[in-house]
Amino acid sequence: MNTSLCGAGAPARETSKAKIIKGRATAIEKAVTRAFALLIAALREIFDESAYDRFLERGSLTSSSASYASFCEERDHTRARRPRCC
Repeated sequence: MNTSLCGAGAPARETSKAKIIKGRATAIEKAVTRAFALLIAALREIFDESAYDRFLERGSLTSSSASYASFCEERDHTRARRPRCC
């Protein structure tokens, strides 16, 4: 323990190694959280969940079987129009 005194005559506090380790753990947790969020966002794009959310927002619709059928019909129509290269 450090026996030096601060300016007010009280014992000076040392930087705790536990705080440093906790700071490193927090940084690791943030990095893992960001990576996980990126993975979830990629999966939502792959499985068209984000596209469906954008469709609902664009048309001011609520999620229902009818709106999902309309989304699938629009998605299939746009995919059918794309020219195939090979």
